[in-house]
Amino acid sequence: MTAENVTIPSTDQLIDVIGNSSVGIAVTDGSGAVVLHNKALSVLMGGETAHLGERILSGGAGEDLAGLLERLKKDGRIEHAAVTFRSAAGKDRAVRVNAVLTGEGAGTRIHWVSRPELGERLPVSSTSTEDAALSDATAWIRAVDECAHPSLAPAADKEAVMREFYQVAPVAIHLIGVNGNVMHANPADVALVDYTATPTEYVGGHIRKIYEDQGLLDDFLSRWDEDSPIINFRANFVTKDGEPRPVLIFSTAQAEGGSVSNTRCFVFNDPEPGRARDTISAFGWPA
Repeated sequence: MTAENVTIPSTDQLIDVIGNSSVGIAVTDGSGAVVLHNKALSVLMGGETAHLGERILSGGAGEDLAGLLERLKKDGRIEHAAVTFRSAAGKDRAVRVNAVLTGEGAGTRIHWVSRPELGERLPVSSTSTEDAALSDATAWIRAVDECAHPSLAPAADKEAVMREFYQVAPVAIHLIGVNGNVMHANPADVALVDYTATPTEYVGGHIRKIYEDQGLLDDFLSRWDEDSPIINFRANFVTKDGEPRPVLIFSTAQAEGGSVSNTRCFVFNDPEPGRARDTISAFGWPA
């Protein structure tokens, strides 16, 4: 079995995972004209847009959208690019962008994943004196939750585009079920923990297998009924060979009728792997 055979979510799952994720997502043509984008990107951009050129002010080297497109044409992908989104009202928002280019000519598409630059992280320890209600991580996820779906939100008529995004996304994506098992994982996620050659050893198994800090995972799972978001959280995954893999996690959960059905986990290679890992426990261990 290949990863593609065991990890494709349903259309409804794709609509939810892409549309309601805690990171900004857009699919554009080769010029930056938007095919679809989600709520989080709308928040980052300060409103809807038909073309990323209307919002991307600069990249890490002072480049505009044209500069980013040139890098993509040359290298095929960019990772952790420092970008500024400017809203229609003129307000700036610092973000980090991953992107990958597919196709060529008129068939070119670019898949963008943007995350806000945040100082705090969620969740916080149950014993912490930190006021999560005042954190920028809390403000971020609240803004996304309260945002209306944009006119170019993922929908069933864009199924082919969504499936392509899931398959080639420049960030790891997995869905965890209520039993803690990995329901689906995209190729980037399977590769992140080095299970590309044997995806069924990872997909379908318990997420515990890839977390270095088991107490941390126990805390995450204990918060399941709270639908507690995990935002801007530094942890170590463990590869198939037991090597630590520093990651940055942005995760929320889908809830229906008061019950959580699965997570929406977006996992980045940590651009600052030497930073201390975040620690936390619902059992009163220090944060």
